[in-house]
Amino acid sequence: MPHYMEIDGPNVDKAIEKACKELNITKDKLKHDVISYGSSGIFGLVGTKKAKIRVTIPDVEIETKEEIKKEKNIIDEKPIDSIVCDEKNENLYIEKGLDILNRIINIINDDAKASVKVEKNEVYYEIECSNPAVIIGKRGQTLDAIQYLIEKVVRKNNCAKQNITVDIGGYLNKKRLKLTRLAEKMAEKVMENGKPVSLGQMNAYDRRMIHLALKQNNNVVTHSVGDGFIKKLVIFPKKKRSVKEK
Repeated sequence: MPHYMEIDGPNVDKAIEKACKELNITKDKLKHDVISYGSSGIFGLVGTKKAKIRVTIPDVEIETKEEIKKEKNIIDEKPIDSIVCDEKNENLYIEKGLDILNRIINIINDDAKASVKVEKNEVYYEIECSNPAVIIGKRGQTLDAIQYLIEKVVRKNNCAKQNITVDIGGYLNKKRLKLTRLAEKMAEKVMENGKPVSLGQMNAYDRRMIHLALKQNNNVVTHSVGDGFIKKLVIFPKKKRSVKEK
């Protein structure tokens, strides 16, 4: 049984364009029905209504464990076979990441300083600064950009594929708690309505937190849509297997 999503827009064409972007598919592959063509209202100011379409989402029997594993390891790079995967090489690029991180944050704030800690498959860069807000940026965008750059540096020639985390003043822990609450709230909505819910554009860290928050929920499944560092995350109701399938 297929899943559906409702998408709205200023008009039907814009709603279709939005649906294609969210699901990362071309217009010719999009299956949809028009629920409402919308209305311009009075002089385009009062009583305007958006157009709405119902989109058929392709059957997604997702390899959940594999998808989560990919998100946990934030695999966006192709493996580099020419590099010897040894501890010395890994440490070299971790230290290089620390050096570049310090250069970046010193440009933003003179008294900012970073340190690094490695635990198993996790590399933690912790920033200390008298004014964390200036490095975090609006909605965490500056910190996200910094993490993206450091991740590229460390993982460029690092075969271990560690998770790279750049934090300041416990900001990411607070963000994790917020994302966990969001994930649980949206999962309840999906279970109640039986329809997928898109959480919009998210970076790799945010997607990983959503995946982990709902990992033990047997009623929903999470899936990332798109390519690159920023992807959309969709929560789907999980299909219940029939007696015959069991």
